[in-house]
Amino acid sequence: MTDLPRPATHQLIALAAATRPDWSIDQLQDVLAQARCADMSWGRVLIAVAQLIADPNAEPPDLLAQAPEAWRRRRHPSPPETAHRGAAAARAALHQPDTD
Repeated sequence: MTDLPRPATHQLIALAAATRPDWSIDQLQDVLAQARCADMSWGRVLIAVAQLIADPNAEPPDLLAQAPEAWRRRRHPSPPETAHRGAAAARAALHQPDTD
């Protein structure tokens, strides 16, 4: 099974409600949805929420500060021909005759 850890949003919200009665559960649900839309993986959400629960000064919106910036998101690797073109260009530049 490749979907590990599996999302358990309802259980995470229940844990937060039990341990942080000072939090608005509606606000936490909204923040969790925003975090998932911001491409935070479930594992990252789980760890971040656990850290926020343990911090007496934390609030649910603090989770959004831990979302990855767009430029840090995983990029797809370049196709192999990109490296071959670069290597060919480097070889050609090394073997050019001097024009002086």
